Amino acid sequence: MLRSHGITRNPSLMNKESEGEWYYQQIDLGFNYRMTELQAALGISQIQRLDDFVIRRNALGERYDKLLDGMALVKPSQFEDSSSAMHLYPIKVDNRGEIFKKLREGGVGVSVHYIPIHMQPYYKSLGFKSADFPVSEDYYNRAVSIPLFAKMTENQQDKVIKCLRGSLQ
Repeated sequence: MLRSHGITRNPSLMNKESEGEWYYQQIDLGFNYRMTELQAALGISQIQRLDDFVIRRNALGERYDKLLDGMALVKPSQFEDSSSAMHLYPIKVDNRGEIFKKLREGGVGVSVHYIPIHMQPYYKSLGFKSADFPVSEDYYNRAVSIPLFAKMTENQQDKVIKCLRGSLQ
C-alpha cells in the first residue's frame, strides 16, 4: 500500500462501503513506487515516440469533441492558448453511477478520475470534511473518463460513442 500512495481497494481496510467499481481510499500517506525496472526501460524507449502519441491522442480528443456534440453531457474544456497531452477524456454526466454501469456492461472500459483528496480518510483525519470544496465534489459526482489511448482506432471510438449514446437515453 505504501508503494501506491497509501491507497487501498480492499473493502476490509476501508471506513465506508465502496461507491462503485472505480472506488478506492487513501488511508495513509504513501509513495508512487509502482514502476518496475522493466517498465522504466520501456518508458525510456518510448520517450522518442511521445510527440506522436500526444498528436494522436489530441486528434482522437478532437474527434470525441465533434461526435459528442448535442449529447446530454459536458465535454472537457481547455484554454485556447494551452495544450494538453490528453491523458484522460473525462466527461460530466447526470446519474454517473447508472451511466458508468451501462458503459461497463457494454464493454466500454470507463473509470472515474479522481476522488477529491479532502474526501479521503487520511485527509479527513487531518480535519478536512465533505463540503469544504463543493466544486471538486460536484465534479467527482458527475465525472466519467471514457477511453482514450494512442492506439485507439476510430472503430473503437465509434463503439464508445454508440454505447454512450444508448446509456444517456
